[in-house]
Amino acid sequence: MCKDVEFSAEDAGRSDYRLFVKVVEAIIDAGASTVNIPDTVGYTTSVEFGAKISEIKKRVPNINKAIISVHCHNDLGLAVANSLSAIENGARQVECTINGIGERA
Repeated sequence: MCKDVEFSAEDAGRSDYRLFVKVVEAIIDAGASTVNIPDTVGYTTSVEFGAKISEIKKRVPNINKAIISVHCHNDLGLAVANSLSAIENGARQVECTINGIGERA
């Protein structure tokens, strides 16, 4: 058994929201201790991204059993703003690059 299991949803920013909250609940029930919510294509606005994190916190009944993590790409220059908005709305972990090292865009 592994003490820390992280689930990362590819392109969560564009995922069907109703299905996504069900998936998050199920993966936490299955043992995930960190749920990573990425903006894979880097186009979600900070208001929209923060609202997604807020809604996940409100609608996933077992979310308190996991850490919400985010991973924001900088294609449109929104990675920092989106990460800060996510923190303001309940994310506790940010996966990021420093000075663009490792960033594909």
